[in-house]
Amino acid sequence: MSNQEVSLESIKKEMSKILDHKLPERHSYFQLRYFLIGKEPTNQSKMWQCLRELKLRMDSLDSLELEYEEQKDKLEFLEIKEQSIQLTAEDTNTQESIKVLVLREKALNLRKITRKKTAVIASLSTLLDKKKYIEEESIFFLEMFETLQKTEPLRDFDDVEAQKQYWQEKLSQKLNLKMLTGSQLDTELIETVVALPDDMHIKQQILQTLNIRHSQIAKSIEQSIKEKKD
Repeated sequence: MSNQEVSLESIKKEMSKILDHKLPERHSYFQLRYFLIGKEPTNQSKMWQCLRELKLRMDSLDSLELEYEEQKDKLEFLEIKEQSIQLTAEDTNTQESIKVLVLREKALNLRKITRKKTAVIASLSTLLDKKKYIEEESIFFLEMFETLQKTEPLRDFDDVEAQKQYWQEKLSQKLNLKMLTGSQLDTELIETVVALPDDMHIKQQILQTLNIRHSQIAKSIEQSIKEKKD
């Protein structure tokens, strides 16, 4: 059978069968655990990220609730309008030719309203699905947050020690990755590390490295000048 002979109805029927295997329209728990929360370098930053994600989902749920109520009202309005058209047509006491036109217009308006109702009902269903997926992600972050809190209590975002631990781990990871891959240290990363408080280990480490490189360059220049003189 050629593609031209395949009807749209049969295509949609086959698609419906396959689409019975429904994929959640959200991140997988694997992604959330390892790529969103897991990439954070400390327990505190993991909890902070959980709070950010929960706030986003709370806002989304509030918006969905408003949109859902709006669509419900829209559906009720269409139903009222549909009933109004039916009653108006039934009460028409005009000449037969005008009555035929009124009935045709009634049928047309009812078809339009039926399509609009179908779209609204589909929208309501989609909103419920979105709500379900956001709730699933929210439960994941709530459980993750509670698990992390068992390791250590949440600290304030501006807690100095928590911030120092976060930047120590985050910048150390970047430096180690660059060294392992043989990449050159970029100026921006070095400037960020040098801007840290003096008592942080990573700053002391990078300053020591810079001093060693500076000494090596100075010796190299000195040796080069000496060789030219000789």
